[in-house]
Amino acid sequence: MIRRFSAVLVAMLLSIAAVLGFSSVASAHSDEFLSVPANGAVVSDVSELQFTFVEPVEQSFPPEVVLTASDGTGFELGAPTFDATGATMTVPIVQGALPNGSYTAVYRIVSIDGHPASGQVDFSVEGSVIEPAPVETPMPVEEPVVTEDMLRTTSVQDPAAAQIQLVLGITAAASVVLALVIVFMAMRRRRNSQSK
Repeated sequence: MIRRFSAVLVAMLLSIAAVLGFSSVASAHSDEFLSVPANGAVVSDVSELQFTFVEPVEQSFPPEVVLTASDGTGFELGAPTFDATGATMTVPIVQGALPNGSYTAVYRIVSIDGHPASGQVDFSVEGSVIEPAPVETPMPVEEPVVTEDMLRTTSVQDPAAAQIQLVLGITAAASVVLALVIVFMAMRRRRNSQSK
């Protein structure tokens, strides 16, 4: 009876140990990893991110990595590459070396046994010779200034009205000439009559 109870107790202890061991391995997927830069590190040159996990990464599930600066600016990352073991992932930064500042890298992967894993790395860059990209300020658009001269419209004269004005002008000129001729003839007649 005692032996049977001891055997059952040993079996229970082994089962508990196996469960605890499996849980610790499963938790290692998300908690245990190495990174370059390391979490909390201060470096002078960073042009790529590197993560080394406990188990190989299941590459059929594309890894997700996001890199942001402290002001929320995001940085474009290239496609991840893996070493021969499949456990070390390198992610290039498209723009190259980062300028001075504080950064956060967040990853999400799936391990070879199907367990999802995620983590975060905070690091800072100091002493970098790379200048931050200038913020483009849109050029002000000048509103066109409308002057009174621009508001004045040039009236287009009607051709018929122009012809009427021309006829009136000619008629007035002819009338003046005719009046001068009449006056001249009258004066001439008066002179002739006085001479007789």
